[in-house]
Amino acid sequence: MKKNDQQEVTQADVEQLLGIALGCMGMGMDDFCRCTPSEFRAAWDAWNDRRMAVERDHWERLRMSCLCTLQPWAKQRLSPSDIMEFPWDEKQENQKQDIPDRQEIMRRYREEKRKAGLK
Repeated sequence: MKKNDQQEVTQADVEQLLGIALGCMGMGMDDFCRCTPSEFRAAWDAWNDRRMAVERDHWERLRMSCLCTLQPWAKQRLSPSDIMEFPWDEKQENQKQDIPDRQEIMRRYREEKRKAGLK
C-alpha cells in the first residue's frame, strides 16, 4: 500500500487509523478490517463532519447566551459577531460577498447586451 505515491504506509500509520476507528468512531475490528482505504476515508469524513458540527453548535449556543445576557445593557443593538467571532463566520461572509444582488446582475446583463450589439 502506498501513501502519497512516494512513501510506504508503516505499521504505525495503520495502528493510528485503527485507534481512530475503534476508539473514536466506534467501529468494530471486523468493520475496520473489511474497509478499503476509500471506504474508511468516507466514514471518517462523515464522522468528522458530524463532530465538527456538534462542536460548532456548542460555540454558537454559548455566543447566543452571551448575546442575550449583554443585550439589555448595550446602548445599541448587538449582533452575534459583536460578541465573539469564529473562523466559520468569515467563510459565511465570503460566500455572501460572492453572490451579486439582482441590480448588479441586471447591470452586467445590460452591459454585455450592449457589447454584443443587442437591443
